[in-house]
Amino acid sequence: MKYKMLRMLFPTALAVSFLMSGNVLAAPESEQAVEVVEIPEEAAEHGESVEQLETESESGAEVILEDDDNQDTEEQILSIQQPVTPPKAESTFRFMKIEKNYALSKKKDISFYEEKDEESIVVGSVGRKGLIYILSEEEDGWVYAESGKVRGFVKSDGLLTGKSAERYVKSKGEEKLEVAEELIDAVDNEALTYKKVTAYETVIKKKYAVALEDLEILESVPEETEEEEPDTEVQGETEESEETDAVLEDETEQPSAVGTLKEGGICYILADSSEEWVYVESGDVRGFIKASLLMRGREAKRHVFEEGEENLEQAEEKISPEKNKACYYTLTSVKEASVSGLIRSAMIDFAEQFIGNPYVWGGTSLTNGADCSGFVQSIYSEFGYSLPRVAQDQAYAGIKIPVQDAAPGDLIFYMRNGEIYHVVMSLGDGRTIEAQSSATGIVHSTVNYNNAVWAVRIISDEDTEILESLKAEGKADVYTEYTTSGYTYGKYLGNFKLTSYCACPVCCGVWSGGPTASGAMPVEGRTIAMGGVPFGTKLVIGGNVYTVEDRGTPYGHVDIYKNSHQDALNFGVQYSEVYLAE
Repeated sequence: MKYKMLRMLFPTALAVSFLMSGNVLAAPESEQAVEVVEIPEEAAEHGESVEQLETESESGAEVILEDDDNQDTEEQILSIQQPVTPPKAESTFRFMKIEKNYALSKKKDISFYEEKDEESIVVGSVGRKGLIYILSEEEDGWVYAESGKVRGFVKSDGLLTGKSAERYVKSKGEEKLEVAEELIDAVDNEALTYKKVTAYETVIKKKYAVALEDLEILESVPEETEEEEPDTEVQGETEESEETDAVLEDETEQPSAVGTLKEGGICYILADSSEEWVYVESGDVRGFIKASLLMRGREAKRHVFEEGEENLEQAEEKISPEKNKACYYTLTSVKEASVSGLIRSAMIDFAEQFIGNPYVWGGTSLTNGADCSGFVQSIYSEFGYSLPRVAQDQAYAGIKIPVQDAAPGDLIFYMRNGEIYHVVMSLGDGRTIEAQSSATGIVHSTVNYNNAVWAVRIISDEDTEILESLKAEGKADVYTEYTTSGYTYGKYLGNFKLTSYCACPVCCGVWSGGPTASGAMPVEGRTIAMGGVPFGTKLVIGGNVYTVEDRGTPYGHVDIYKNSHQDALNFGVQYSEVYLAE
């Protein structure tokens, strides 16, 4: 017990060093038994014997261990191991644009199904020679595809694919080919988010809007109600009518608020810009706001430029994007999907394949059986991450964060009597996937907040090499993303501040009208200024490729060249994910 507590209080390497220095005890290998304690390491992970673990897992009864006098309380341990509040993990609801994989309908009518079943709901259809983009190859002769606003499953034997389809599309022009007709609303289509990739553009130009008062962002547009003049002929009837109206009003389901935006807060209009209610995005909140409650157009752009986009408050979530019915009203966003978001999404999709498989104490097989730590170790290993074997060590394998901040893919650890005894993988919103017990196996569950002490974050936006490896191996639903110029997205550099300039005296002073610092004449759509990288470096910003040909801004701040000063002013201040172009 003392050895286990020592490992709890110190990182593993420090514990080994401490033990070795006194020549009392050598730290065992992680898969070996701790002979001094006489409890197998995996049992120590659960803080109890195998029999006790089975009993507690099946009955829910708490097993109390006998503590040494010197054993620290959980409060003391947690005071030493303070979790840190991390930056918010990128939500995985955003879509990533992928390379187009063309297909054409060979039949008079091709159906898109909600499931890989011809008896399931038909969500859309397209006529002969209609344009289809294949998003993934599925089993049993199915593909997952999209065409226009329609996304679903299509039988591959009705499609012309490969080079023949590509040649035909390029000869005719994509814009001239028919796309599928939507038969049910996209938000009601269960197949819409089967893969969070698309052949269409995902990042659009920002249309600024600023809240004129504190307001709510709604899940849908409220239904208009006709106001009737009250009948005042008989007092009694009037009162009865008012009561009836109140009941009817209560029965009318009003749209839920998915977020709140304070006066002066910023949002971006994604759709319905000419309607009474506009569809907006602010942070990770997406929904509808009445247009009259927003400052828009040039006035909003000027306000954002003067105040600084980064200084304006964004919306606060009331429900997560995954529970927001309005989230996928459009697949576009003002932000690109993040590296970490794509890895998390792919990891969860992969892990959920093994729901229902057995729990085996000491096991690491996702198919034949794994225990709690063996399960998460094997999942992470498939994605290129190396984790220690047992939960006791895994609890120190990354950045410790509060349990409530755990994002999909983060690991959550449970403690009892000063011992880490269980690990689960977060699915977000208090949901988990875990190898739970021999009675239940690998299951979906919820966080046990009574015993959960901290979470560990291992996945980050710096894991670009892991993402590229997944693309190459086809282990995840992520693909090489191509720019409009044919370059691929290389190393992710970060979310950079963007401004704009021209060659006038206001922007360039005595160097106005002349060449850039690199000696090349500036060209709109190509030239950018930034320090810290060699001239000639090509960067991908918003799907377009630019070349660093000028200086004047530090690394992380990109100045984009425009032909006129007014265009530069109109650009204002923006932010974008920036990648090296390859």
